[in-house]
Order: sequence, then C-alpha cells, then structure tokens
Amino acid sequence: MPIAAYRSIMETAANIVALWPRWMESVGDMLRMNALVRIRCCKCGTLMRAELEDIVARHGSDYSLVDKLERCRMVECEGSTFYLASRTYGREWVTLLRDPRLMKVFEELPPVRTAWS
Repeated sequence: MPIAAYRSIMETAANIVALWPRWMESVGDMLRMNALVRIRCCKCGTLMRAELEDIVARHGSDYSLVDKLERCRMVECEGSTFYLASRTYGREWVTLLRDPRLMKVFEELPPVRTAWS
C-alpha cells in the first residue's frame, strides 16, 4: 500500500484511538484511585457530581464511563449527559468521549451551570 493511501486511512477521526490512563478504564479503578467524576448536560449545561459508588452498585466495577450517556437529572430537561473525570482537584478534566460521532454532537455546548450559577 502506498504511504499516501495509508496516511489517508489512518488520519481520519474514526481511526484515531484515544489512549486513556489506566485509572480511567473502569469505575472500579476510578473509585480505588479516588478520582473525581462529573456529568455535563448537552442541553441545559448543568454540571453535576457523579457518585462512583452509585455507578458501581448499578453497573458493576468493570463498567466503563467512556462514551456512556445518561439522561439529565434536572427537572424538565430532556438532554443527555456525558462524563468527565479528573485524577484529583486542580488537575485537568478529561471528557470521556472517544466515538467521533459523539464528540461532534457535543462540540457546541451551552455555558456550564452549577449550583452557584
């Protein structure tokens, strides 16, 4: 295969694989590392804490939050939420989306709303 053809195949967004730190592989790992997890709504912009203990109880410790969506918990909001994770306070928040179609859907987001907004 010519190098130009190989590059055109490998450089598409669908073929770029995100490398996640080991502690992000499952909710059990995140819980053991005391990681911080939030959910953000694509419709209302609300940013809320996600309780890892609750997620483990519902889905098991091997459950991955990557590319997982849930309904927003805000009253009267019909939006979808995605997960963000940080190793600890003061560190960068990582959006747990890998699927290029989902990443495109969540490119345009409303401003973040929190309890203090």
